[in-house]
Amino acid sequence: MNTPRWAIGIDMGGTFIDVVACSSDGTLRSLKHPREAGHLVQPILQAVQRMLDEHGIAPAQVERIVHGSTVVTNLLLEQNDGPVAVLTNTGMRDILALARQDRRDLYTAAVLPPTPERKLFPAAQRFEIAGRVDAQGSEIEALAREQVTALAHRIADSGVRAVAVCLLFSHLRPEHEQQVRAWLLEAQPGLMVSLSSEVDPKPREFERFLSTAFDAYSKPMVQQYLQTLGGALAERGLPAPALMRSEGGIAPWQDAVQRPIGLAMSGPCAALQGVAASLPDSDAAQTVMSIDVGGTSTDIGILEAGRPLFTDTLLCGDLTLRLRCADVESLSIGGGSLASVNAGGGLRLGPRSQGAWPGPAAYGLGGTHATLTDALLLLGRLPRELSGGVALDVALAEAVVLRDIAQPLGISTTDAAQAIVATAATAMAESVKMRAFQRDIHPADCLLVAAGGGGAQHVAEVAELAGVSQVRVIAHAGVVAALGLLASPPTQTVEKACALSLDADGLTTLVTLRDALQPTQDCASIRWSLEILHKGQGSPVEVMWLPDDDLATLQARFAARYEALRGQMPARSDALVGLLRGVFEQAVPQPGVSAHHLRPDPALWANCPAQGQGPQALFAATTTVWVPAGWQWTQEADGSLLLSQPPMSKASA
Repeated sequence: MNTPRWAIGIDMGGTFIDVVACSSDGTLRSLKHPREAGHLVQPILQAVQRMLDEHGIAPAQVERIVHGSTVVTNLLLEQNDGPVAVLTNTGMRDILALARQDRRDLYTAAVLPPTPERKLFPAAQRFEIAGRVDAQGSEIEALAREQVTALAHRIADSGVRAVAVCLLFSHLRPEHEQQVRAWLLEAQPGLMVSLSSEVDPKPREFERFLSTAFDAYSKPMVQQYLQTLGGALAERGLPAPALMRSEGGIAPWQDAVQRPIGLAMSGPCAALQGVAASLPDSDAAQTVMSIDVGGTSTDIGILEAGRPLFTDTLLCGDLTLRLRCADVESLSIGGGSLASVNAGGGLRLGPRSQGAWPGPAAYGLGGTHATLTDALLLLGRLPRELSGGVALDVALAEAVVLRDIAQPLGISTTDAAQAIVATAATAMAESVKMRAFQRDIHPADCLLVAAGGGGAQHVAEVAELAGVSQVRVIAHAGVVAALGLLASPPTQTVEKACALSLDADGLTTLVTLRDALQPTQDCASIRWSLEILHKGQGSPVEVMWLPDDDLATLQARFAARYEALRGQMPARSDALVGLLRGVFEQAVPQPGVSAHHLRPDPALWANCPAQGQGPQALFAATTTVWVPAGWQWTQEADGSLLLSQPPMSKASA
């Protein structure tokens, strides 16, 4: 009998660490482990050891580990590290301070710079160097080695460990930045250097400089974290982790740490990959919207033809970064979101949260305000103990909901809890509709899929409010991000900035550029796309570029995509191609996860009838499902639950 080989996926969220183990024979095991305040590596090691012990897996049987983490996201939100040194051209040291106007609030009189440059990239650490490349990529002034060497010593002596090299037009000619890095490291090998031509090789200096500066800012912490984690795993006889990237796909940690900003959205991207791997063939062809509810936020993602959609903008708190990442809208509503009554007598939920520590009042760890979790517990929609051994106290939940909501509104505690849950569902439904309309999708044409520990609690109510008729709770919804880590292939994304007219000559040049960017390893799939815009525009439209596309086909695809996203295609013939992008995917390493590979876990819904009608709460090991009145559920062969409304229920609604 062959000894099974195992792969382990580890997703570290704000409240729990999710672990999924997949064997070479298709067996899947999962668990949720509570995080500890102030610790990063130790809870991960404890969670992995639990998995090994509970299922009799020897370290020698584990062939690979894939990890997704919130470390970079938290760095961007908290901004407590730094500062970072920035090297740029003479006269350009204030680009990060000047920024670009970003008026999110139309009624704010003063538009504040959207960058923390005074704290993280202070003027004293922004240096100018000789050397210049023009807008066509030609050198017009040489670099000065002595100047760069002197700055390397000055930066190191000041205690700064990370340097961002941001030179004008380096996306067209990266050699200057590469030479500066070589001289910096020759003088001070301990410096960590990020180049804008590698982090974000596109036009628009401020966006490129900001992404690069935050990449450098993330490097010391991420490198220390991954080295510590890798070393601790090695001591236990386990392999070094691969990392999930925000732009999709996995990479060895040694590669990922070279561009740590690319890890900022690893969790949401992994969750979408997990949804894609969990869908049956009958669902993969349609548009899917996922609703992933965690402890502090709700993530709304979209898949088309079985693949996640991506964007080039990352919104992280008040920060906007140009970063290729999963197209996920985060709503500040989760299990720990605070419920309150404002001065006008209106109920409000979020954006403030109790977070993982102390957590909701029901956790008994010191939470003193009513939260969404407290309301769900009072309504009987949560078990008395969550996965990972987190016990819930009904009396503590009732006390805070009574004080914070019921008494100010003059209603019963049950009605107050129901109002909190209804507020959450309404906000989630509005976000679902907005995400769909922004992508030229009608919600009624979508399948809504529940993910995360809390997605299945709200998915049916959200679907009803958003006009979505089809709902699926995928198997292992509560650990979907960890599952997605094991379903993701090694992926390389290459980008080449250009400025070519969308005409016959431009297409010929694009073919030459594409041929020069071919992968060096065998790939399961290669996808090419172009970013196209009209002259004078700042925001391009991404268009797929298939191998046999002629010019007319490419122009028609651009026109159709432009009109779908922006309403009307202008009668202009000055379209420009600004970027060529290639995505090279290898096969998913084995053991790995796919819908055709996994065997349904017979214990997943052990305490749940094969079918039934709401209102009913269904409890599984890693998630809870709420089936409202007027809805019914059916267990599917793949281990998922299909929720629907009978025809009479719809007609009477």
